[in-house]
Amino acid sequence: MKKNLLSLALVTSCLMSAQIGINTSYPLGNLHIDGAKDNTASATPAQISNDLIITNTGFIGAGVSNPVVKLDMRSAGLQNAVGLGSTTMTANAAGAGAVRYEPTQSKIQVSDGSVWETTLILPTKAVVVARMTSAFSVAYNSDVNITGWDEVRDLSNSFDPLTGIFTAPRAGVYTFLMTYNFVSGSVANSSEVTSQFYSPTTSSILARSYKAFARANEDAQVGGSAAITVSLTANQTVRPQLNQNITGSAARALRVNADWSNPDAGFNNLTIIEH
Repeated sequence: MKKNLLSLALVTSCLMSAQIGINTSYPLGNLHIDGAKDNTASATPAQISNDLIITNTGFIGAGVSNPVVKLDMRSAGLQNAVGLGSTTMTANAAGAGAVRYEPTQSKIQVSDGSVWETTLILPTKAVVVARMTSAFSVAYNSDVNITGWDEVRDLSNSFDPLTGIFTAPRAGVYTFLMTYNFVSGSVANSSEVTSQFYSPTTSSILARSYKAFARANEDAQVGGSAAITVSLTANQTVRPQLNQNITGSAARALRVNADWSNPDAGFNNLTIIEH
């Protein structure tokens, strides 16, 4: 009897003071479960990513060895999602701070203690700024795609500077602005420059701007701009184009330079803004 009591005392003492490891001999918390049973004495983040750890503060680390909040899932694993279910509980019964998935609207909702409020998650809006810094010529009397842009900013990664094609990340309203300027040269009588925005998706011109010239054979640095605000569908593509017949029959180069201290720099630009 005394022997049994002594053994029970020893077991109780170990449970009160020791860390418990399941599938691991190297527990890192009060309770440590190694899901894949792959931990070593110095476990890597990848090995820890399949573990569950409860610290002496009551913090839970799902794939995290040192959780810093009540439930910490920021692990080296690739499946760190939280699965939320739906509930018919009232917001008052669930209490302020409760979170649920609302399947009818496909929205995440948070209880403020009185009502379920739908969370508003704003996407990163498309903002593109690009400029022409490399030599580029516009062929005579042809709709020429403006390509080879120098991309300055693209917050949503929606613009391909090599092709000059913008892809709308979502359905919405977008504003496009293109400015252009040609090198100095003779301007033919009754000629014009057309600047436009073309959508390959719909095979249509969304907006077109003309600049006409009535007097013949005078040298000029022809310039202008085109702007449009238009509704686009998700993944609809748009690209800028120029068409000129000011040369009579030849191509005309744009006025560009990569050196911003050069007087030819900064004239050919493209800006795209999602509203």
